[in-house]
Amino acid sequence: MSQGSQRLFYKGIREANSQHRKRRQTRIALAITHHATREISLGTPTEAQIWRSIRDKDLPKSIRGFLWKNLHGAYRLGEFWQNIPNFEQRGTCNLCREVESMEHILTECENSPARKIIWKLAEELWKKREKDWPDVRYGTILGSNLAHFTDSKGKRLEGKSRLFTILITESAHMIWKLRCEHVIKFDNAEEKFHSDKEIHNRWITTINKRLKFDKLLTNTSKYGKSALRENLVLRTWSGVLKGEDNLPDNWIRKEGVLVGIVNRLPPGRSR
Repeated sequence: MSQGSQRLFYKGIREANSQHRKRRQTRIALAITHHATREISLGTPTEAQIWRSIRDKDLPKSIRGFLWKNLHGAYRLGEFWQNIPNFEQRGTCNLCREVESMEHILTECENSPARKIIWKLAEELWKKREKDWPDVRYGTILGSNLAHFTDSKGKRLEGKSRLFTILITESAHMIWKLRCEHVIKFDNAEEKFHSDKEIHNRWITTINKRLKFDKLLTNTSKYGKSALRENLVLRTWSGVLKGEDNLPDNWIRKEGVLVGIVNRLPPGRSR
């Protein structure tokens, strides 16, 4: 066999192994989602329902891509690096030295300030209106757009279900983005890691931006049939807003509407 043919042969083997790994990871991700989603929906979803849920246009494009890549095992983490000479260290979490996986990054790493702070903030905002915050696991994140909370009569609480999806997906995506920044952008330099205040403020900014986009997307003149229903946006956010007692019943067109958790200010500055 010629040198060129050998290269093509081994390239084919690597690609075949990669495809096998991805298919296995997809099966695992779907199984995890099946199990976890039962706690936030009416029952166990079908695979078709899971795939359809991550294509929902109500999710921002970046979130849809994030969920799709997770279900396909497309991120190069953990075991991907274990058999690549001189790159094995990339498979280890720099914060705790455990084998790194997306599940570890988003829900398990005990040394991750981003994970701890962001999930605490999501729970805090949720509890401004709702009573119980579900146990967030990796499968909960992947299946979050299948959330189906109901009232005492079994009627779906559309606003509650939608708020849950927003908080879960935006929080998980931010934890991942912050991880990529400190690993790739900052090359794991500890002195450049995000401070607790920065993590807190970036999450607040992200959620307020999502609230603002929701308000803008109710514009039927601009978005026509694709516009969000005003009553859906009101039911999603009412009860978790800052100074809500002073807001009109319909605050869609009002400027300066923010969620009820504020940014942290530098020491010595008052509001």
